[in-house]
Amino acid sequence: MSLLINHLYQILFSAGAALIFSLGMLTPSSGHAEDILARITQSKTITLSYQTDVFPYSYFENNKPQGYSIDICHKLIGMIKQELKLPELRIKWVPVTTATQFITIKNKSIDMGCIPTIYTAERQKIVTFSEPYFFSATRFVSRMEDDITDIEELNGHTVIVKSGTVFVRHIQQANAQHQLSLNIDLGTDNMKAFTDLESGRTPVIVSSDVLLLAQIALSGHPQAFRISADTLSPRLPVAMPMQKGNPKFTALINTSMKRLLRSADFTTIYNRWFLQPIMPEGITLNLPLSPELKQIVSSDAPYAY
Repeated sequence: MSLLINHLYQILFSAGAALIFSLGMLTPSSGHAEDILARITQSKTITLSYQTDVFPYSYFENNKPQGYSIDICHKLIGMIKQELKLPELRIKWVPVTTATQFITIKNKSIDMGCIPTIYTAERQKIVTFSEPYFFSATRFVSRMEDDITDIEELNGHTVIVKSGTVFVRHIQQANAQHQLSLNIDLGTDNMKAFTDLESGRTPVIVSSDVLLLAQIALSGHPQAFRISADTLSPRLPVAMPMQKGNPKFTALINTSMKRLLRSADFTTIYNRWFLQPIMPEGITLNLPLSPELKQIVSSDAPYAY
């Protein structure tokens, strides 16, 4: 089944899951932090979230979550299983959206998000972040025929940016700094936004450079689009969000992440998603390790947020 068909199916599924989680938030919570590791050891189950529209990080195909972030999580769970000496550790996968990704962690429906979450100080108040496993900058994409080559030429245009993302703040800052008179349209779905760009209904999309490059490659006619050389942010750390108040679980995830990042397994995973053809789509993103990620890989020290 194609990415698009699976994606539409997951939108419906995610909506139902979001309703269940919202109802779950009405249940009074204990004032004491739950020991996630103790529960995982007892239940032999860990609950992880994924998204359907953030290819190549996380998407749904062949009836299962797939992507770079998903592969990283599978390796981490294998390491946790070994550390806790569990003969079996089941993964319960739960789809989330940008609107529910933090709610599901805060209300303890999710142990960890296998989704590309960009660190911010505001988000740190809600969740705990793992060691970073990627860095990305905010850019914009337009159609070649519209001849938008730099930030100044966005002046007066409508731009679409996904609601609830850090990209909203980045384009708002650019709008004020460059006095662009933008019409900022808040969307909810990356794939729909790109469809609107292709059709001409939306002239510009603002998002992570990786997500934009992936959408361009998936379009089948990448020569029709231009991703900006101008950036709206520096390269920012992408990490796994986790529940707050669980230092033992956080320490195990971070220790495991550091081990993974310095291993041959990580090189294999990274190359699969960013330097080799992604099957069955057959597209290649050609994104080598960023300087920031190289530093993370080569260092024993924890990342200083």
